Amino acid sequence: MAHVVEGLSLAGLRKAHLRQLACYIRNRDTEGWYYGPRDQFEKRHADLLRLAEQCDEIANDASARLPNASNERQL
Repeated sequence: MAHVVEGLSLAGLRKAHLRQLACYIRNRDTEGWYYGPRDQFEKRHADLLRLAEQCDEIANDASARLPNASNERQL
């Protein structure tokens, strides 16, 4: 069975979660590790670095609000 993901929920997360995720992504550059074919890994990592930038933008925006977990639709 296939699952289609239209978006990832941020419900219940705080800005600190986004900052931490961005740090994890960037830490790979400090450590230098990779797995699988390196060229494919580096392409995925470049996508994740863009995600880290978006996380930082949201986390550093004083007007940004993340949804509460209680407002998330239960499946």
